[in-house]
Order: sequence, then structure tokens, then C-alpha cells
Amino acid sequence: MNKEITDIFDQIRTFKIQGATIIAKNIIDSLTGHIDDIAEASKDRDEFIARIKNIARKLAVVQPIESMAQNIIGFIIFELQDPSINDIEDCKKTMRKSTFSLNRTIAENEKKFIENGTDLVRSITKKTRPLNIFTHCYSSGVRNILEKINNRNIDIKVFNIETRPVFQGRMTAKKMSDIGINVTMCLDSATPFLISKKSGSNIDVILIGADSVSLSGSVVNKSGGYGMALSAFSEQIPVYIVASLLKIKKGTTSFVDIPVETKPFREIWPEAPIGVDIMNLAFDVIPPEFITGFITEFGILKPEEIKDTVIEHYPRLI
Repeated sequence: MNKEITDIFDQIRTFKIQGATIIAKNIIDSLTGHIDDIAEASKDRDEFIARIKNIARKLAVVQPIESMAQNIIGFIIFELQDPSINDIEDCKKTMRKSTFSLNRTIAENEKKFIENGTDLVRSITKKTRPLNIFTHCYSSGVRNILEKINNRNIDIKVFNIETRPVFQGRMTAKKMSDIGINVTMCLDSATPFLISKKSGSNIDVILIGADSVSLSGSVVNKSGGYGMALSAFSEQIPVYIVASLLKIKKGTTSFVDIPVETKPFREIWPEAPIGVDIMNLAFDVIPPEFITGFITEFGILKPEEIKDTVIEHYPRLI
């Protein structure tokens, strides 16, 4: 596998490249930029396809929960397996056409769900005070919605958490601050209480991104999302997931019973004493009953509407 692609995978593994959509775009751009290299290393059509499949397998090992990137590569492989493709030149043409189309689809989807999210937030704004929005980790979709809301002079205040151990929440806080949004970052462990009405923070809505979405409407996202959604559910505060349905985990009905990925303990305590076991859960699962709706390219969907919408628009992901 090309060294540059390997480097991108290393950056994904270590969270230097963050956000499911950004990861997918990086994978597409990397593949597009190295089509000629892949072709040169391949003796025929079958080997070309095998090399693309190898990249898909590597991605599944490096970040198994990043469904969007895996689906993107799956779409490319599907196009390459067209019986009319005879040789490597055909492979190159097909792949360039496919990656161009996928980039365009991602951009169009982003535009749609950002507009849908903006309309939703605007509909629940407060007349007497800023709308208090709580978010988690780093999501380019959430960021873009909040930026658009801010540009329309809608008064909002954003709360986010530090997102330990790799502090991805700092990126969210900095980006909010850079565009002039009033942002408060809090401790991970304080999140459930801060969301509760007992804290006096008056949180109005939770906006969270997603790494993967199941057909039943459960979500995998960076560890901490479950506690946020549970607290919001108990307080009857709406929870919305900002996610393109290209993030569907193919064929997965529910995440509730799957093992949650763990990361190296050194991220939490590099010099932990002998005898101290550390559990570094990278992700957790938000069940559909905690989720008010999904902000998608096809509108605001309830969890139970996800499967039928995917069947209609992305049947290959079933």
C-alpha cells in the first residue's frame, strides 16, 4: 500500500484526522491522487481491484467503526466490478469517475443536512435568551450548522466537553471561538449534571455527530455520548444526531450488543502503576430510544424511519 495512504491511516488511528466525513474525504482524495500508482503496481484489472480491497481491509482494522469511509470504498469496488471493465485503463477511468461522483454526493449531502439542521435550530430559538446547545467531541456537520446559525445572527451559546483522553473537544471549542460563538467547555465527568435541569444551565437541545448509524437508529460515537443522551432523555431535552445516511453500518441492525472498541491505556496514563488496569473506551453506543431525531440529507428522521429511508436511497447498504 502506498506510503501516503498508510500515513493517512496512521493519522486516522491516532485521531489526528477527526470526523467521519473528513476521514471519508481524505480517503477519497488519497485514492484519487494515487490511481496511477495503484495501476502501475498492478498487472491486470483483478490485481487493481484486489489492491483497492486491501485498502478497505486496512481501514476496517485501523478504524472499524468508520462506516462512511468503508462505504465509500465499497461503492468504488462495486463500480470496478462492472463486467464491461476489461483492463487497467478502464479501471482508472471508472475510479476517477466514481471518486468524483462520491465527492459531489458528499458535498451535496452536507449542504442539505446543514440547511435542515439550521432550519431545525432556528425553529426552537428563544426570544428572551440565547439558545443553549450542548455538543460533543468534534463533528464537522455540527460545526457547520452552528456556524451557519451564527452567520444568520441567531443568538446561541454552545457547551461542549473536553472529550478525553485525546481532547478532541478542544478543537470544537477553538473553532466555535474563532467564529465568534459563545462557547463553554466543561469536564467530561460533569456533563450529565450540567445537562440536567438541576444545574441551572438551561440546556435546550443536544446536537451530536456520529461515526456510524445502524438500521434501527442506534449510533456509535466517541465515548461520552451515551451519558449525554441518557441525561438529556431523563430531562426530556431533545437529542439530535447530525449524520449523512452514508454513515450506515452496512447490514447492521443494532449496535447495542456489539463490543465497544478500546484504545491503548497509555492515552490515559502513560506511566500507570503495575496492577492498575485501565479501560480506554474509544466509543460508546447511543440507543434509539434516547434519540429524538436524525438531521440528514433527507430531512429530519425519527430512528424508526432510518431503515426505510436507507432502503429507498442507499439499498446497497442494507
